[in-house]
Amino acid sequence: MDKILVVGIDSVVGANFAAELAQRFQIIAVSLGELLDIAGCEIVLCDTGDTESVRKCVASQRPNGVVFCGPTSQTAWSSPDGSHLQPAGVAAVRPWAAAAAEFGSEFTLVSSDAVFTGPWMFHRENGTSFCDTHPARVIRLVEKEVANCNPDALIIRTHVYGWAPSNGTPSFVNAVFESLLNELPWEVDCTAHATPILATDFAGILATAIEHRLRGLFHLGGGERINRFRFASLLADEFGLNPASLMPVEPACEARKEFGLGETSLQARKLKRTLEFAPPLIREGLARLHDQYRSGYLDRFGAALPLVSDRVA
Repeated sequence: MDKILVVGIDSVVGANFAAELAQRFQIIAVSLGELLDIAGCEIVLCDTGDTESVRKCVASQRPNGVVFCGPTSQTAWSSPDGSHLQPAGVAAVRPWAAAAAEFGSEFTLVSSDAVFTGPWMFHRENGTSFCDTHPARVIRLVEKEVANCNPDALIIRTHVYGWAPSNGTPSFVNAVFESLLNELPWEVDCTAHATPILATDFAGILATAIEHRLRGLFHLGGGERINRFRFASLLADEFGLNPASLMPVEPACEARKEFGLGETSLQARKLKRTLEFAPPLIREGLARLHDQYRSGYLDRFGAALPLVSDRVA
């Protein structure tokens, strides 16, 4: 695997995948919205809404793999209303999946754990406890569209967290960090659980899956089930910030049927057996997130955050 075309570098998943793997692969980067510059990547302009332009992009680059980080890669924690998931997203992925099949590139769709809801925990790939909201149905339609037009595609359901590449990109991590830093009161759900994984940890595992030419549907999450409030509290502890502004809220039982408010934790046993890896724990991922903040990692995609002093032991 030498060349990977990353579509959607204006997303948390796409930006961090490109930035993390730019020294390991030749990364060709395409934005689906805001134009960004990722260090070490070749930025390609493409009219992503035009089928022929997409086809010419893949034909000219001839990548070994195409990784599509569209709206389905964005978590319900970052965009809880699901407004980023519209039927137009189904049509948007089709030309990329078809072009990858035509020119012999491995195609990967980064999908979401938000297809699921409770009461079941640790959903398997063949689980059927689907969320019945409009955004969740759109995610499933996108997955179905990819499988139909590219039967050899790899579809990864996940829940990725990480630094946003720009202020225009929704990110739960950035929202929590800004709230804590400025001591702004924020109500945070404490009932819905997920298995979040750091974007750069996800990138390394996904790259290995692509190199192994895995195909079909797999789940990839972190090693622990956690709710948003607990996650935000652990982030505050990692950065040495006061968690007093975080206020736990428990939605009514009926509201837990809404998008992202049910149980979305994933069981990743199928992928773990195939690739033989141990999913990272929450504190391990948050420690690496902190290291990225201190090390200048964010400069790779120009994100600028206010500085905060390290925690004193």
